[in-house]
Amino acid sequence: MAVLEDNQVEIKEGATKLYVPKSSLGVKVPPRVPVFFNIFAELNRNISMGVYRVFAAEKENRVTFADCFAATGVRGIRAAVEVPKLEKVHLNDVNPVAIDLAKRNASLNSVSEKCEFSSKDICFFLAEQVSLRNRFSIIDLDPYGSPAAYVDCALRSLKDDGLLSVTATDTAVLCGVYPKVAYRKYYCHTLRTEYCHEMGVRMILGAIAHNAQRLELGIFPMFSHVNRHYFRVYTVISASSECIEKTYTSINFIKHCTICNYRDIGDMNEIKCKNCGIPLKNIGPLWVGNIHEKKFLINLIEDFKRSSFKTGLKISTMALEEADMPQAYYNVDNISSKLNVATPSISLIIESLRDSGYLASRTAFNFKGIKTNAPISIITEIVRQLNPT
Repeated sequence: MAVLEDNQVEIKEGATKLYVPKSSLGVKVPPRVPVFFNIFAELNRNISMGVYRVFAAEKENRVTFADCFAATGVRGIRAAVEVPKLEKVHLNDVNPVAIDLAKRNASLNSVSEKCEFSSKDICFFLAEQVSLRNRFSIIDLDPYGSPAAYVDCALRSLKDDGLLSVTATDTAVLCGVYPKVAYRKYYCHTLRTEYCHEMGVRMILGAIAHNAQRLELGIFPMFSHVNRHYFRVYTVISASSECIEKTYTSINFIKHCTICNYRDIGDMNEIKCKNCGIPLKNIGPLWVGNIHEKKFLINLIEDFKRSSFKTGLKISTMALEEADMPQAYYNVDNISSKLNVATPSISLIIESLRDSGYLASRTAFNFKGIKTNAPISIITEIVRQLNPT
C-alpha cells in the first residue's frame, strides 16, 4: 500500500490497482466526501466479479456494463480489468470529483479506452440509453441506502435478458424494524423474524418484480446473498411471456405464526396456525419463487474455484444446496434457546431430517440456519433428541 502526496492511497483489490481516499480506510463508516469508498464491501465486489464473468461468458453478442454509482470507480474498473468479455464499461457518478478519480484509476490499470465516464443524475444517465441499440447488458445499482428510487430507470435501460444487480443497505427496513418505510419503498408488509435476511432479499426481488410487470417485463433471479448489512440480488430481466407469467405467480405472502414459528405461503385471506390456532401474520407481497438458479451457480462455483476465492465458494455452494428448498429458514440457535438446550451440530440436524424423509439443507443467508419442509414440531423434536448435554 503506497501513500500518495494528494492524500490518496494506492491499494490492490482483486487483480485491480486503485487510488482511494486515505480518509476512507480504517473507519467503520467511510466519509462520503470527497469521494466515497467502502473497503468493507470488498467481499460484495469480489462476488460480483465472478457473477459478471459467468453471465458475460454465456453471451454471444456485445456485452456492456453500467456502474451507476461509480464513486472511485472500484466496481466498474474492476469489471473492465477482471471480466474479459466486457466490451464497454460506463461509469457514472453525480460527484465530478469521483469521476476524476475513476478516470485516474482507469488510467492506472490501462483500461481507459474501454471505459466511458459521466457525471449525471443516475436516472438522466440511464435515460440516455433507452433506445434498443444502446441499452446495457449489465446494470449495477449500488446506492447508499435503498435502491427503490432507481429500479424503474434501470429496467428501462437494460437489454432483454440483461442482468440487473442491486445492492440495498437499509438493513433495518428490510429486516422489519420500520414497517411503514418498508411498505413505502418495497410495497411490502413486514414483520421482524429470524429469517429477516432472506425476507429482505425477497422484498427487494418483489419490488423489482412489481416495477418490471408495469413495463411488461418479468424477472428471473440468478443468485442472492447477504453480507454484513449488504443485501445483494442478481436477476435477469426478460420480456418473454413465459417469464412475465412466472413472475406474476411468484409474488405472494409468507404466513407467519408469532407463537410457534410456523410459516406457510398463501394469499391475504386469514389462515390460522396449524399448531396454535391463532391467525397468521402476513409478510408481503414479496417474491416467493426461487432466488438461486442452479445452472448459473454451478458455473459460478467453478469460477470461484479457478480464482481460489474460498469465501465466495462457500457462499455459492450453500446457495446451490438450498436452491430448490422451501422459503424461510429456521435459526437453530433460536430453537435451542427456547428448549433451553445446547445447540446440536447443524449437520446432524440436517441428517436427521433427511433420515426422517424430509428435505433439509443449510442456507447461505445464515450459517446457523437450516431450510426444510419439515413442520416446526419435527424440527424441535430432533433438536431435543440431539441435545449433546
